[in-house]
Amino acid sequence: MKQMSIRALSLIAFTVVFVIGIFSLTYLSMTRGDDWTSFPANRHIYKDGVMVNAGDITDRFGTVLATTENGQRIFNDDYYTRLSTLHAVGDFNGFIKTGLATAKWDKLTGYNKITGLYDAKKGGNNIKMTISADLNTVALKALGNYSGAVGVYNYKTGEMLCMVSSPSYDPNEKNEETDGIYINRFLSSSYPPGSTFKVVTTIAALETLPDAESREYDCDYGTYVDGELISCMSKHHTVNLRDALAKSCNAYFSQLAIDLGADTMQKYADKLGFNTPAEIDGITAKAGTVDLDKIRKVDLGWAGMGQYTDLANPLQYLTLMGAIAGGGKAAKPYMIDSITTVEGIEIYRGGVSYTERMFSESTATAVHAMMRNCVTSNYGDYRFPDLNVCAKTGTAEVDQGVTPHSWFVGFVENNDCPLAFVVVAENAGAGVGVARTVANKVLQAAKQIV
Repeated sequence: MKQMSIRALSLIAFTVVFVIGIFSLTYLSMTRGDDWTSFPANRHIYKDGVMVNAGDITDRFGTVLATTENGQRIFNDDYYTRLSTLHAVGDFNGFIKTGLATAKWDKLTGYNKITGLYDAKKGGNNIKMTISADLNTVALKALGNYSGAVGVYNYKTGEMLCMVSSPSYDPNEKNEETDGIYINRFLSSSYPPGSTFKVVTTIAALETLPDAESREYDCDYGTYVDGELISCMSKHHTVNLRDALAKSCNAYFSQLAIDLGADTMQKYADKLGFNTPAEIDGITAKAGTVDLDKIRKVDLGWAGMGQYTDLANPLQYLTLMGAIAGGGKAAKPYMIDSITTVEGIEIYRGGVSYTERMFSESTATAVHAMMRNCVTSNYGDYRFPDLNVCAKTGTAEVDQGVTPHSWFVGFVENNDCPLAFVVVAENAGAGVGVARTVANKVLQAAKQIV
C-alpha cells in the first residue's frame, strides 16, 4: 500500500512537471518564437546567415525590388534602383534594422505565432510598397556626394512616395564597410534643425500670444541677451513675425522664444513630436529632442531659433509639414501598400489614418501663409516651376569650423499635388542652396505620380 502511494505521488509529480513544461513551452513559443524563428541559423528561411525563403518586395508600380530565385535572394537588376531603395527594402543579412527585410521579416516569410513557418514553405508573402523606385533614384542622384535624407509623402493619403538615405551601397557587391552605410538617415538619425525650428517657435507664439502676428522685435545683426550676443546674418531693423520667418531673423526668434518662456516652448516642442519616437508601419524612428529644463535665458534664445541642443528627425519633420498642410493634424506616413500571400490573397491593406490635433486650424492657416511668403518673397517662386511651394530653409550649425547641414522642409499647396517634403544634406551649407535644389528636382518628378 505504501509502495502504491509512492508510485501515485511520483505519477502526480511527473504529471505536474509535464503540464508545467507544456505551459512553459507554449508561453515561450508565443513570446519568444519570433526570436527563435528569425535566428540566422534557422535553415527554414536562412542560408549561410542570409534570408532566402521570403516573398517579393515591389514598389508602387510593381517593380520588383527584391525576390528569391533558385534559393537565392536577389535585388533589382538596375544599379541605381538597388542603391536608392536599399534602406527602405533592407538587406538580407539584417544589418539595416529599419528595412522591411529585417523589420517585417515575419510578414515576408509568412510566419505567425499559430502556424509558425508553415506558409514559409510556400514562399512567404509579397509586400507592395507605396514608394516609387524611380523617384527614389531621382532623390539619390540629386543628393550626389552628400550624406543625408530625402522624404516625400502625400499629405492627404499618407502614402510615402520617396524615402532615401545616403550614403548607400550595392547589396549585390561585397562592400568595404563605410561609416554609416547601414543607417537609414531618414528614420534613424537626428540633426540640429537650424532655422527650420523657427516654424515650431512660430506655432507656439500663434497658439499662446494674442499679438503674435503683430509683435515686433529689433535686429542689429543680432541681439544681446544678458550681455551675450545672439548673432544674425543681417541687420533686419524692426520686424514682425511674418517678415522675420521669411528673412530667418535669429534676433527675432531668440527674443520671441525668451518671451514665450521655457515651459511654453517645451510644451509645444513636445506637442509637435519632439521627444517621442515617430513610427511608420510599426517601425520606430529615432526621436528628435528638445530639452529646455533649467535653461539659461540666452540658451533659450538659441534653442528658439533651432540651435542649442535641439535635434530633429526627418520623419518627425515630414509629419509636422503634413500637419501644417492638413489644417493642424497630419495623415500619418506609411510605406506598405499591401501584403498578399503567394496565392494572391490580400491579408493587409495600408490606408489613411491621422495624428491627434497638434494645433488649431487657424494656426495652420497662418503658418501655411507665412511659409508660402518665405518662397514668394525670399527663396523665389521661379525656382519651383508649376508648383506652389510653402517652405522653410535651415542652415544648421554643427561644430566650429565645420560646414553646416542644409535643410529644406515644406509642402506644395496645390490640391491636385498634395506633396509634403523634407531634405537634409549633411555639411552642404545654406538651406537655400543644396537642400532647396534637391527638393525641387524631387518634387518635379513626384508631381508626375501623385
